Amino acid sequence: MPEQDVVLKLTTIDELFNAPDVNPFSGNEIDVLGEAALMRAARRMLARRVRHWHDARLVIQLPSDQITPDLQAQTQAAIQRYCAAKIEDNRITIHLSRIRSALGLAVVTVISVLVIAVAYLLFNTIFAGLPSEVGVVVAASISVFVWVVLWDPMEKLLFDWVSPAMENRTLRGIMDMTIVVEALA
Repeated sequence: MPEQDVVLKLTTIDELFNAPDVNPFSGNEIDVLGEAALMRAARRMLARRVRHWHDARLVIQLPSDQITPDLQAQTQAAIQRYCAAKIEDNRITIHLSRIRSALGLAVVTVISVLVIAVAYLLFNTIFAGLPSEVGVVVAASISVFVWVVLWDPMEKLLFDWVSPAMENRTLRGIMDMTIVVEALA
């Protein structure tokens, strides 16, 4: 088999999309992990950094009694539908994450500016006579507060989209692959 081939050994074709029950006593990787075979293949391809998807094949090995004459065509169509739906779902996830993160960042920025403004007003009016060391401690505390509350929404805005975007790239690649259904050897 070519180096680019991704081989999935399944008991039934349903395991391609549906995770079987976890069974560490099985010799089949899909059963041991309890993970849908197509998503396992996608992660494997992501880890191998497959570059030429059109040269790669997704080989699905099944018991010979499970293979019907039109199974390969049906499987190809099902994979296309699944990948298209998953890509759209990931696109929506990315969009929602960006909106929520931007909104969260705006809210915590306003809160941070208000805290800084109140501290500034207090130290220039009511607490003007306090030693400068107190001002330094308060300023440092406010700095830590601002850093902590800004961190999470900023991190989500900058990085939460990466995983679904990479998965979408892999799923688009799977859609370009040749699908082969063959009997287990």
